[in-house]
Amino acid sequence: MSTAKRPVTARDLWSLKFLGEPQLSPGGDKLVWVETVVNAKKNHYESSLYLSRRNGDEPFEQPRRLTYGKRSGGDGANDRSPRFSPDGSRLAFLSNRSGKTQIWMLDIQKGGEARKITEVEDGVFQIAWSPDNRHIAYVSKEPRPKEPSPEDGIRTDGDVTVITKLRYKANGVPGVVDPRPSHVYMVDVHTGDTKQLTFGDFDDSEPVFSPNGSTVAFISCREPDRELRMVPDLWTVSVQGGDPERLTFGKGPVHSPVYSPDGKWIAVMGHERGENSISNVEVMAIPSNGGQAKHLWGTFDRSAGCGIMNDARFDAGGPGPYWTKDSKELYFIASDRGFSGIYRTSLDRPQVELVGGAFPGNVESCRHFPSVVVSLAMADLGSGEILFAFHGSTTLNPGDMYAVKSYDGTCMPTNATCALQKITAVNDELLSGLTLVAPEPFTFEAKDGLKLDGWMIKPVSYQEGKKFPAVLEIHGGPHVAYGEVFFLEFQLLASRGYGVFYCNPRGSSNYGPDFAVKVIGDWGGMDYQDVMSLKDHMDQVPGVDKDRTYVTGGSYGGFMTNWVVGHTDRFKAAVTQRSISNMYTKYGCSDIGWYGNKRGMGGRDLWDDEDFIMAKSPIRYAPFVKTPLLIIHSEQDYRCPLEQAEQWYVALKRLGKEVEFVKFANENHELSRSGKPWNRVERLERIVEWFDRHA
Repeated sequence: MSTAKRPVTARDLWSLKFLGEPQLSPGGDKLVWVETVVNAKKNHYESSLYLSRRNGDEPFEQPRRLTYGKRSGGDGANDRSPRFSPDGSRLAFLSNRSGKTQIWMLDIQKGGEARKITEVEDGVFQIAWSPDNRHIAYVSKEPRPKEPSPEDGIRTDGDVTVITKLRYKANGVPGVVDPRPSHVYMVDVHTGDTKQLTFGDFDDSEPVFSPNGSTVAFISCREPDRELRMVPDLWTVSVQGGDPERLTFGKGPVHSPVYSPDGKWIAVMGHERGENSISNVEVMAIPSNGGQAKHLWGTFDRSAGCGIMNDARFDAGGPGPYWTKDSKELYFIASDRGFSGIYRTSLDRPQVELVGGAFPGNVESCRHFPSVVVSLAMADLGSGEILFAFHGSTTLNPGDMYAVKSYDGTCMPTNATCALQKITAVNDELLSGLTLVAPEPFTFEAKDGLKLDGWMIKPVSYQEGKKFPAVLEIHGGPHVAYGEVFFLEFQLLASRGYGVFYCNPRGSSNYGPDFAVKVIGDWGGMDYQDVMSLKDHMDQVPGVDKDRTYVTGGSYGGFMTNWVVGHTDRFKAAVTQRSISNMYTKYGCSDIGWYGNKRGMGGRDLWDDEDFIMAKSPIRYAPFVKTPLLIIHSEQDYRCPLEQAEQWYVALKRLGKEVEFVKFANENHELSRSGKPWNRVERLERIVEWFDRHA
């Protein structure tokens, strides 16, 4: 049998399988997750649930497909959000197989077909079981009011939209956001009887039952100024009805509530430092009867969750937190530089500790442990034994399901015999036939001496002593991070003969708030100097042809690409994606511009500091652009709206610059990550073709 490998192509995207949302049964004997695949013929994605079982201390068995849902046209459905009943006998999940997304249920013990539990007009999202296995709480839109009749003199043809709310659009939601609030409901899984638990002109989310089933905790912002200052709080409401009780008071956003088994605490992720995006997301414990939050972070200077971006992920699932049975310890994912792993803290000893994972300075801590833990599930087996199941990724694999046990808070992360089981190998056959190049990490020094993390991927065609072109990639955010994770785009560029360089400039997440705050009010300042310091480093790498280097990035990375070409001609060509060109107009056109950009500019508003905002806008420097530029943008991008690309294109074209504009219809800000399969491949090919054209 031939073992010959071939280069990566853009269409390899269509063969990748994406895993996520791991869920362990309460006893830890069953693991369910979501697998998403590309239906290239129909140009969409289909997802189903997979199951693996284990007996006692035995490893998990060979996975098997659990759901085979079909939509009315015969295409595969999207089955997702699996949730085991507290007794482990049934599995609830969400599916669009009947049209709108509804709750469906499988009997795991008896088998058989899934049964639909709800018939909600606008569909269902976010589900949670009651402890008595009888009810499921869910979130849905408030029912539509009775349609007015033509005799009322009100138009009903849909041509007119009356907007009264400030937050009237959101990326990924075509048109205008439905102004009806989202509320928490409860359905009886046997009878289908439904009860509404929350009311009012508020959006409520993330319901979770108390251990005795009498109360549901949820997340909501109910302040009068909630449109201007969105700081979600933790609330509880009785399942018997009545007014909700507020447990946090607007000090900072919280999410992901989960009751302790003894019912005394509700753990949340969040912080108490206002509405900002640079503070560490911590795990806090809120007294379920009200009172001061208990901070559990100690001196840990990193953030909970997986803050590492890539372009090969679907249905990632959650980072925790998870309580131990004794209601004393909490386990969760946290990220540090280019890595993420499993961490813990406790009520008695509030100090975050690494439990399992590769980590900075000791990548070989467990040779087989994935460098990035994307999402986590946990089951406390008793006697100090805890089972973790997680979706993990490496630089050469988009992700698989893994399981590992912890004994008294450690799963031997410094021991090469770490009892880690790789449960799936969904992409191994594809990846084994491709020529992949492992990124080489390095550190370099910024202009002011700040140490920065970077990575280099050599071209597949690399030969010592021969020159090769190289691409500098800039991430979005700016408060996200690159890391030790698989990137199809980077591997494609390497297969087409390009070296790839990328880094985490100041402002990136996973380095603590002091690092993240360095970009606030200074977009295009020292962050630009960090990018150019990476360019300086590239130019010194043996083999890099410094006269054939290219630059690209999306979102904030698109802003920085635009900024780069307006301030230097050191790159041969550039591709700017879902970018920002005019900070002033973005304030009013983006779904987050009027508050996100104000914070990013250090609190400066349109009427207070027009010149500063325009000075931070790449469009001001259009006359100085010399670099050939390709603009890629989506028509339904409401995060960095299409008008940003249109202004930039017209300015450059009118000034006689070399520029092209590629516009994707029916796509939004997430084109590179979850856009239609054909369009994602087209985008990749356009990037490479532009660089090839200017080789």
